[in-house]
Amino acid sequence: MHKIGTIRARLFLLAIALPACFALAQAAQPGEAAPGFQLPQIDGSARLDLQEFRGRVTYVDFWASWCGPCRQSMPLYESLQAEFSREDFAIVAINVDEFQADAEQFLAAHPVSYTVLMDPSGDTASRWQIKVMPSSFLLDDKGKIIKAYAGFEPEHIETIRHDIQTLIN
Repeated sequence: MHKIGTIRARLFLLAIALPACFALAQAAQPGEAAPGFQLPQIDGSARLDLQEFRGRVTYVDFWASWCGPCRQSMPLYESLQAEFSREDFAIVAINVDEFQADAEQFLAAHPVSYTVLMDPSGDTASRWQIKVMPSSFLLDDKGKIIKAYAGFEPEHIETIRHDIQTLIN
C-alpha cells in the first residue's frame, strides 16, 4: 500500500472509531432494525434509501478501495447476486473512500452489477459502527439485521450463501 493509501486508511479508521465511542444511536446489531441511510449511487443516477430494499433479503457490504479482502469478496458477491433472483435478494455495497475516483478505479478492475453507493463522509459507516473492512450485514425482508460479518475470507462465501438461502426460503 502506498503512503497516501495508508494515511487515508488510518484516518478513516480514526474517523469511524471516534464517533462510535460517543454515538448515542444504536449500533447495527443482529436482531435490531438496520440503521437507515440515503446515499448517492456511484454513477450519480440517484440517491437510494435503505427502505427501497424492503421486501427483499438484502446484503449490505461496507468496503473501500484500499481494502485487500474487498478485492476477494466483491467478485464472490457478484456471483451470489447472479445466483438469486433480484426480486428476492439484493446486494448494496457502500463505499467509504474519501475520493470517488478511488472507488471508480477499483470497480473498473473489479466490476459488479449490484448497487454501489457512496459514503465519503463516513457518516453511515459511523452509524453502523463499522470497525473492520469489509463489514457486511444480512437483512431480512423487513430490514432487520439477521447476521453481521466482520472481515472476509473466501471460505466465508459458503456460509453467506447458506444464510441468504435460508432467509429466502
